[in-house]
Amino acid sequence: MNLSFNAITNTPDEIAMGHKIWFEPIPRCDVISATANAPGFTPLIAIARHYGWDYDLIARASAACNENRAVAIVQSVTPTLMLVPATKGRGKTDAIMFDYLGALHEIKPKCLHFTHYGFLQGRFPAKEIAIVLDILLSEYIPRSIHSLIFDVDIRRSRECYCLMRPTLQEAESDDPWI
Repeated sequence: MNLSFNAITNTPDEIAMGHKIWFEPIPRCDVISATANAPGFTPLIAIARHYGWDYDLIARASAACNENRAVAIVQSVTPTLMLVPATKGRGKTDAIMFDYLGALHEIKPKCLHFTHYGFLQGRFPAKEIAIVLDILLSEYIPRSIHSLIFDVDIRRSRECYCLMRPTLQEAESDDPWI
């Protein structure tokens, strides 16, 4: 699997207003993963607006996802949309990610665009991102995924990189060739 970190530059207006307006797609991705945050000027709504998806469909799916605290798959849109319940940094990340893995195995994406951390406001959710990366980089990820594009807000990209450093150092210390 090819992992790419996609540094997202948000506009000054988006940052000042706290509203996500634009979305830059990855054309080769057949699945987009987003946080179930609707209504409002959220990354999910920016994605829906970009693709011209039915707003009511997305709002209902988002509400159901959050109400059920379970990953939702919306296959009636292109590309396929995976919705993840909003945690606001205080959710049960492990449980949600195991549900997420099950959904990935169900739909078998080739290219996954993971948009959850492309527009960050407030504190940096370091623990949550570390858990997410640990699970996404585990042996349990479906082998159908050839590319994983992981969006990260460019304002917080250094912090995201620092989360990877202990893992990289651990891997290097186990490598007899280093």
